Amino acid sequence: MKMPIAAYLWETEMIHIVHFMTDVTVASVSSLMDVCLKAISSPNQPASEIRIYISSKGGDTVAGFTAYNFLKSLPVKVKTHNLSNVESIANVIFMAGSERFANPLSRFLLHPLHWGFAAPQADHLRLREWAACLDDDLQRFVQVMNIEALAVAPDEQIDWANLITSATIIDPGRATELGMIQNVEAATIPTDSIRWWVL
Repeated sequence: MKMPIAAYLWETEMIHIVHFMTDVTVASVSSLMDVCLKAISSPNQPASEIRIYISSKGGDTVAGFTAYNFLKSLPVKVKTHNLSNVESIANVIFMAGSERFANPLSRFLLHPLHWGFAAPQADHLRLREWAACLDDDLQRFVQVMNIEALAVAPDEQIDWANLITSATIIDPGRATELGMIQNVEAATIPTDSIRWWVL
């Protein structure tokens, strides 16, 4: 008896690779969300796994947390791989992977979050609001690191707030010890994978 085509496609493992080589902005995260949704809803080769190959200096914190929550909501396995540099809020996106890897010569940079000032003037209540938002963003950053890293290294008690506020560079070996990644390995692109770009 022949298996229906739809069932065959569902059973077939199909890896979609998303290259995220840009700053974290509303536009880049919107593009990331778009290509991931297209990957899982592809009529002929829907993704059973999405790999995010990332190198980013970071950027907009709101966009970064949005990307994290979006990637965690996807109904397929999401893996992330640090190709070179994962910095600032890009770490939050990276940590959304259920499995995480890093190239041997890559690095992670954790550093304090900042607020961009668009208005030339602000009263003390607005300054207090901005400070409260930065404090909250730091706590959410720490929560993400605790949740995701503990899944890999459950016995480690890491002071993530101190690592972030101290502007810490972490090499792949140390990232393994901290539970940020499962393994240090060079990224590969399977020949039968489907590739997407976020620019």
